[in-house]
Order: sequence, then structure tokens, then C-alpha cells
Amino acid sequence: MQTLETKNKMYTLDDDGFMVNPSQWDEDFAEALAPRLGIPNGLTPSHWDVVKFIRATYLETGSCPIVHKTCHAHKLGLKELERLFPSGYQRGACKLAGVSFMAEGVSTPFSPTSETQIRRIPLNKRVYRVNVQGFLTDPDEWDEDYAIFKASELQIPGPLSEKHWQVIRYLRSEFRNTGETPTVYAMCTAVGIDIDEFAKLFPSGYHRGAVKVAGLSLTAKAHREEPVVTAPKRL
Repeated sequence: MQTLETKNKMYTLDDDGFMVNPSQWDEDFAEALAPRLGIPNGLTPSHWDVVKFIRATYLETGSCPIVHKTCHAHKLGLKELERLFPSGYQRGACKLAGVSFMAEGVSTPFSPTSETQIRRIPLNKRVYRVNVQGFLTDPDEWDEDYAIFKASELQIPGPLSEKHWQVIRYLRSEFRNTGETPTVYAMCTAVGIDIDEFAKLFPSGYHRGAVKVAGLSLTAKAHREEPVVTAPKRL
């Protein structure tokens, strides 16, 4: 971990220099960080337009906007973007905005469950194994952070709402209890939604959307301890 100090305030950075907690961000942070990122003469209105756009998008959607979306919004070409942020988009503009694709703290509208309380490995050091279709190969590796990033990858409108989490938690709970992924019919009945509402929540579908975000698949099986069988004692 690193720190950045300015105006009697201290900001915590990860090993790559990104802000650990995006909610700690303020303009003093950006001003103090700018010289480290090849911007020695302070941030101009053009810099601030980009930084605040990134910041606002992140707070609204729970994800860092991709580079071409930011360029399009401000009519910037790559050369102009490079002139403004010589260290790069993610490692310059997004870093100044206090966010990154691996930042946590904004898009986490959930209360951590036992599945994440026992494992709080920093996001940039966490590894989730997926197969060629993008499904988690071991459901036990799942946590809520995985769900958030998988949902963003699937372009599910974020941040995830409480109704999203109801679906996800139901799937996880049923999988733990039965060892199988429930049907879409059972899920809709249990959560109290119809198929139209479900389609709005998970536009990529049930198996390729909700089930994938929950870290499951239709062929996933829960790990269960095999009963220990002992031979009867001979008298």
C-alpha cells in the first residue's frame, strides 16, 4: 500500500497507485496526484471535464467508462487525450478520478455474507477460474465482487439493485441446499417476479445472465462431503 498526503489529508493507494476507496476522492486528491502522472502545471478545465465525467459515470453506473465513451463525450481524439493525460487513460485520467476497473467501494450495494466475510483478498490479487464460455468453474470461488464485475461484463445495467441480489442469493441458496441450479420457473416464483421483469433485470438471459452472475451453471454440482462408511466390527 502507498499513501498520498496533501492539505492535512491522507489518501490510501494500492500497489499500482490507484485509490483504494473511491468514496474518499475529492479535488485535492486529483490536484496532488497530477504531477506524479506527468501533469506538472496543474489541471486545466479540459482535464477537469474528463476527470469529472469519469467520476460521475462511475458513481452512476458502478463502472469506469471505457476510453472511447469518454473520448466521444468530449470530442477528443487519441492525440488530444494523450496530450492531456500522458500516462494513459486508465493510468492517468481514471487514476485522477479515483477509480479503476478494479476499484471497489462504489458498486457494492450489498451486505457482505459469510461467503465473502471469510475471504477479503484485495480485488487486484483475486483470481476466479472460468471456462471457455465464461462460467465459473468452481462455484465455491464465487463472492459478491465476482457478481458485480461479471454483471458489468455482461452489460447488465448497474449498480445491481436489491432485486438483482434477491435473484442471485436465491440461486446461491438453492444451489447450496439442493446441489443443483433451480429452474427459471422456480426462481421467478420464489423471488416474486414475472418473465418480463426478469428480462429487464438480466437482458442476457437466465443461464447466460443470472446463473452466470451467481457463479453457477446448469451443470454445476455442489461439493458435498462423502459419508464415511466403516466396515462392521467382527465379533
